Amino acid sequence: MIRLNLATDYALRTLLYLGSRPGQQASVREICAFYQISSDHMSKVVQHLVHAGYLHGARGRTGGLTLAKAPEEIRLGAVVELFEGPVALLDCVRIEDVCVIQGECRLRRVLHRAGSRLIAELNAVTLADLVARPEPELITLAVQPEGEPLPGEEAGL
Repeated sequence: MIRLNLATDYALRTLLYLGSRPGQQASVREICAFYQISSDHMSKVVQHLVHAGYLHGARGRTGGLTLAKAPEEIRLGAVVELFEGPVALLDCVRIEDVCVIQGECRLRRVLHRAGSRLIAELNAVTLADLVARPEPELITLAVQPEGEPLPGEEAGL
């Protein structure tokens, strides 16, 4: 199983939380309470996001965290690579001379392409895509079976 580490998980959750509340500040404590997670690792994650330019952090009683970039500028792949490093499904994908067949190995090339495609797929998604809220009517229409009345409507009227 390929799995993202806890820091990546917390970073994505933090960005989702702040992205879904445009222009509002939030504290680490507030974000942790919302997701019901421990704040032990979250402070380090937030510091990393601030240092990388994804968040602004202000200390003090009136301080808090806000997005430092527009949600349209925050690509998931970039955040994942910030916390995970380059995607390499095996050591031979990123490190030279770890295997005697490495130079001609087709598996290495396939795994490199797979990792590149994963990051490309993640980079095709922005934070804005994840926090966008379509009109409620569109959601209702998208899930309403054809021919059935919409909620609140009476059949035959």
